[in-house]
Amino acid sequence: MKNKKGFTLVELLAVIAILAILVIIALPNILNLYRNARENVFVEEAQNVLRTAQQKYLEDSMNNTAVECYSTDEGHQLDLDAKSSLHYYVQISGGKIVKLQVEDGNYQLVADGSSTGAEIKLDQLGNKSSNKTYKSAAYANLTVTKCPTPGA
Repeated sequence: MKNKKGFTLVELLAVIAILAILVIIALPNILNLYRNARENVFVEEAQNVLRTAQQKYLEDSMNNTAVECYSTDEGHQLDLDAKSSLHYYVQISGGKIVKLQVEDGNYQLVADGSSTGAEIKLDQLGNKSSNKTYKSAAYANLTVTKCPTPGA
């Protein structure tokens, strides 16, 4: 009898088929984890915009230079450590943040209480059931609201 070393072609094909089935089963879960991680990072950045706007408004109020909105598109910008592709619009009324719009080219978050005067709170931004739009969005389809010009 000969001493066989190695695997037969059928054995190798069976192992490859089993591995392919495992990859097909696991891949959607891995992609879902990746998508959720990106969404969570975006929500944290939006929370950072809200927190920074609150702090900036308080600082400006103490110096009697408070403004009613902050935006990436106009002169009243926030000092953020976020990535440069983040666009935001924050509207303040009566010392409360009533509108927050943040997008990064992949996701858009809109929290709008301006019609009712409802304040946007930090804990609402991480809760997908709260009153906000939270979806995948292409930047080309987004219109970021600009700050009104002084005297207009």
